[in-house]
Amino acid sequence: MSLSRPSNRANLWRTFAAPLLILGASIVGLVAALVANGLGDWISWAALSVPLAAIVWGRLRRSR
Repeated sequence: MSLSRPSNRANLWRTFAAPLLILGASIVGLVAALVANGLGDWISWAALSVPLAAIVWGRLRRSR
């Protein structure tokens, strides 16, 4: 009972897509906070709120 190769890749992407997007947003937010002013501050706030939004979304989804 082996799974086909494309199916394994699709499952791997579905498993790690959200954590990779959260990681990317966190890195962008941290770098923007360190090197930019003005608009960069807004970008850092927005990007660093992505992990918090994911936590809230997960908690609300789990409570249903």
